[in-house]
Amino acid sequence: MEPESAKSKVQTRFQRTVADTADFYGASLLIHSESRDVHWNLAAGRADGDSVKPAQPFFAASIGKTFTATIIAMLVEEGEFRFDDPISPYLSDEVLNGLHVYRGMDHTDDIQIHHLLTHTSGLPHLLSDEFGLFSRRKEKSPEGKTFFDVVIEDPDRFWDPKETIEWAKENLRPHFPPGDGIFYSDVGYNLLGLIIEHVTEQPFHRALHEYLFEPLGMDRSYLSQFSEPAVRSGLAVQPIYVGDRKFDVERYRSFSGFYAGGQTVNTTEDLLSFHRALVDGRIVTEETLDEMTRWRNLAIGLDYGYGVARIRPIYLRSKYDSWGGLGATNAVMLYNPGNDIYIISIFNQTASRQKAMRFVFRALRTVSKIQPAV
Repeated sequence: MEPESAKSKVQTRFQRTVADTADFYGASLLIHSESRDVHWNLAAGRADGDSVKPAQPFFAASIGKTFTATIIAMLVEEGEFRFDDPISPYLSDEVLNGLHVYRGMDHTDDIQIHHLLTHTSGLPHLLSDEFGLFSRRKEKSPEGKTFFDVVIEDPDRFWDPKETIEWAKENLRPHFPPGDGIFYSDVGYNLLGLIIEHVTEQPFHRALHEYLFEPLGMDRSYLSQFSEPAVRSGLAVQPIYVGDRKFDVERYRSFSGFYAGGQTVNTTEDLLSFHRALVDGRIVTEETLDEMTRWRNLAIGLDYGYGVARIRPIYLRSKYDSWGGLGATNAVMLYNPGNDIYIISIFNQTASRQKAMRFVFRALRTVSKIQPAV
């Protein structure tokens, strides 16, 4: 297939997917393949009444976990700690007290750093069921509220990360002893953010800029509610939707509670810069990346490593398996090694996940039909 024909096909399908899906309002898409000489930066739909622009920033949600895990890996390479070190030396007694009590036994001292990275600590998850990603019961307080309920009820509240840990300890319960299962946990990633703060002796948002955003030229990226981008975009951050309810991530101070679990604002170009650097070995060594991509099954067709996920579409051959970061707002940052294709997309919506993922892999198949350059 000729590149222009493939681009037209993908762009038409992208625009139609947004226009024909009631839950989708505005979306961004970047497809890149060095071997096929492809770099398409597209947008569809509207954000706050204006057409979405390709350079428009957006809330990347749990793609931020990939940043958190990568900084942890960089600190391991610097010799600050090991993946199998216990977390207790790097956290305060206040945070550790009663952190993991399961069936009357305190397992806090058994939690190792890799348990947090791989969601195998047994700790609960702040965002209920990640908006249906895993089709499991919601994580609720005794009063029947999820942490997201609390966040949206008081949008002006600023959450210190330690307060999110305390809320989880008071209202939720661990699911198993460390290492005895797998359960997606934002609590674990907020703890990783605190570990990064302890080791680097600076706030987590400063570490994000120093270790990743600045050296990689991610000038439009920042941690919402905590920092500012090096270059302020003239475009508004795209709003996110939970069904038909709209949220302006810049005005919801309470979104600060998502912290190291995923609340960065990025552009598609910035995410591509990061993911290419990670794949190419410019952030961590090949050996460390191999460790980060030791996969454990998390759900049907979904595996997890250290802050990175691998999607194995069951209706396609393995050459379409892709890995990277995923966000609850239908955000993906994926690299498909079998065809050397990067796909970054965001639909800014927690609903209609199947439609979003179906589009992503149909686009991947279309691009894979372009003959690689000799």
